[in-house]
Amino acid sequence: MLKTLLGIALFTASGIAAATPQISIGSMYEFIDADKSTLLKRIRNNGDQTAYIRTEVSEIIYQGDGKKIERKLNANEVARGNIDGLVFTPSRIIIPAKAMQSGRLVFAGKRNQERYFRVRFTPVLPKDQYEFNQSKQDYDAYRQKLNAGINILTGFGAMVIVRPENARYNTQIDRAGQVVSFKNNGNSTVFIDGIKECINKKCAPENSVFLLPGKTHQIHQKANHSLQFVLQEGSKSTPKSFG
Repeated sequence: MLKTLLGIALFTASGIAAATPQISIGSMYEFIDADKSTLLKRIRNNGDQTAYIRTEVSEIIYQGDGKKIERKLNANEVARGNIDGLVFTPSRIIIPAKAMQSGRLVFAGKRNQERYFRVRFTPVLPKDQYEFNQSKQDYDAYRQKLNAGINILTGFGAMVIVRPENARYNTQIDRAGQVVSFKNNGNSTVFIDGIKECINKKCAPENSVFLLPGKTHQIHQKANHSLQFVLQEGSKSTPKSFG
């Protein structure tokens, strides 16, 4: 999945857990609409220690055989306009404990079809005082605090979907017996939200599905259960139900 656990641990003889940063990136899926090229994203640090976060962007390319490849982007080359793609700025973030910082996703390039990117937010131990433009005093103090115990730093990844220039939505929904089928005949991802099955006003936990262009999804509805969901096509929301 998008969440990445980073096995960064510092052990001491005492075995006491030290103060650590705990980041939260909000939504794991972000959309840059057809008429926009930037998007603000807020990163929170719910921990009790400053978070030093390194970001990395990769483009995900889906091939004809259904497989996908992930290509890391050079942020400097994208920023200079030498290659098209997505950048997150700033690429290095410092967030104090119990605080929040904002960054911006910026896309520059071709939009003849929908494009997909993964942005990773990775808390790190600064390798030296220069990586995050710290003073020598601040760098030494931070290292000393982290070395006081055991630290597990957890990073996260967000999927960013850049909609095509002329986004078109055409979702086909069919039902055959107890099977409800969805097919995305448009050219941009749709969101099937709040999917739940209910009987006698008792409902199973909800789930959601992102359906990429050309893809299909099936839900096997249980006998005597009702099926409810909301079809989200761009800014248009349409509630649906099957008894």
